[in-house]
Amino acid sequence: MNVLGTGKNDLKFILHQSFSSPLFSPISNYVSWKLENNWDDYNELYHAVNYIENLKQTAGVWFDIHTLERKGSIIGVLTVVGGELEKLGVEGQADLKETVLLKYFHIVEKGMGHGSYWLNTIIFPYYRSKDYAKMLISSSHPKSFNFYNKLGKEVKHYTKRSDNNLHERICKTFLINLY
Repeated sequence: MNVLGTGKNDLKFILHQSFSSPLFSPISNYVSWKLENNWDDYNELYHAVNYIENLKQTAGVWFDIHTLERKGSIIGVLTVVGGELEKLGVEGQADLKETVLLKYFHIVEKGMGHGSYWLNTIIFPYYRSKDYAKMLISSSHPKSFNFYNKLGKEVKHYTKRSDNNLHERICKTFLINLY
């Protein structure tokens, strides 16, 4: 565990280089919200944990888990993945050797500016310092599309079915230049 920075209102931005499921509690919070609001039946928590477990088995690929915490409570999480991204089926929207993926970005306290601050002040500079020039972000959350479009440019548009084939989910991938 490494504190990468702090922010107002007792915020701490922490890097974890090993995974434990409590780090994904903001994803669990989101899945619960979706169930309570009949949003869709795609279980991000299940898919996120499965994704990490698969990464652990993929030689040449690494991941970092970042959390946003206040007074010991995790209020945000995101995962950054790098290495031999072609092993994960990532295609050439960018030079993959200088690219990282942002995966499973969830913040419990929405609309407070935490996400923008976290990305622009902590995440982007950290990976720039590691000589990464680009970040790919894929999302199926329509409310996030405008946010990511302000940070980069849309490079892919597709749909996928929800877990029980009850919903068709619009998905977009964005490329962000870190320099």
